[in-house]
Amino acid sequence: MSLIATRLQNWRVENPELDRNMTRPCEYGALDFFIEQTNAGNSILSPKLRERAFASIGNLVQVPVIDYDGDVTVSNVRTCVIPDDENTSALYTVVWATYSVGFTMVPTLYMNNEISYDHDFNRKMEKVCRAFANSLDQAAVTALEAGKTKILKDKLNYKFDASAINVPTQMATEIMGDINPIMRANCYPGLVHVVGNAGIDSLIKKMAQHGIYNDVNKRMEYENKVFHYTNNVVNETNKNGTFFAVEDGNVGVLTRVDREALNRTRANFHEWDVVRLPYIDLPVGSHYYTAVGDQSQIAGEASADMTCNVKEYFGFSADVAFVIAYNDITTVASPIIKAQIAAREENVPLGMPVYVTNAGEFSAGGAEA
Repeated sequence: MSLIATRLQNWRVENPELDRNMTRPCEYGALDFFIEQTNAGNSILSPKLRERAFASIGNLVQVPVIDYDGDVTVSNVRTCVIPDDENTSALYTVVWATYSVGFTMVPTLYMNNEISYDHDFNRKMEKVCRAFANSLDQAAVTALEAGKTKILKDKLNYKFDASAINVPTQMATEIMGDINPIMRANCYPGLVHVVGNAGIDSLIKKMAQHGIYNDVNKRMEYENKVFHYTNNVVNETNKNGTFFAVEDGNVGVLTRVDREALNRTRANFHEWDVVRLPYIDLPVGSHYYTAVGDQSQIAGEASADMTCNVKEYFGFSADVAFVIAYNDITTVASPIIKAQIAAREENVPLGMPVYVTNAGEFSAGGAEA
């Protein structure tokens, strides 16, 4: 005799929060920086440009600009004839890239499943939004890399190679303070934003340990900056930290959507709209429709009987352009400076520099026993 055949099966209780870390987002600091600067009061993108660009699908977007003119002659004599000094105009062409994500849902699949429609929908939505945001963040970093300055008026005591400041390990705690004078020498004296990776976060925390009431006050070197972190700023070989320093008000991001989304069309069971997705505070186009078909292969035995069922389709897309203030970086300093810090040996702490100001008193034979 046994009760084994009627033993209670494993208890399963849906708890959507238990798997939250499977869809956790990272920090998308480069993307956030471009979006923040787009919405700032000193944005390089006017409301008119953003509006026209958003509705520009199918057209080329160009912005008239005036080139830098460094050939002005300053005379040391007065004259009755004032010379001409004409500007040279150009057209800045906005370069777009298309991004598209989507997923599907079969509503009746959840009738005999312990995962609910809402649980599955939320996780699918979260993972496509995370992928979308990460791709945009990578593109933002690429834009900073392409726009970094090739010219430094004063590189101070640093080596400047391949359009990047290469910081030796011993000077790691100094670069944050020195980046402001370097920017100022390039005629960018404004507020500095820093887009950096984990190595820069680690550096700032180490400097914060030497605050206002400690041995050396390092706070002034970093407290006048705005920091944005992302793991999409990648260290090169033998580097421990990388960042881009950007003067406030010099970048922005534009988006545009497809024609039906712009028109918010409803036709033949298809619906288009303009929405904002989680992690991405930008307008993107959405496309929703349903269709009937054989869904028996979608989930193995769980859907084997579903030979004629409804499927929902959710799509999101946008053309995105990361814009940096017009600049001929081959001849004029850019508002973006890239810096990278040399790696130190593993398991070796980052020592704070110590300066001995009275070293002469301790020279050989100079001190009494």
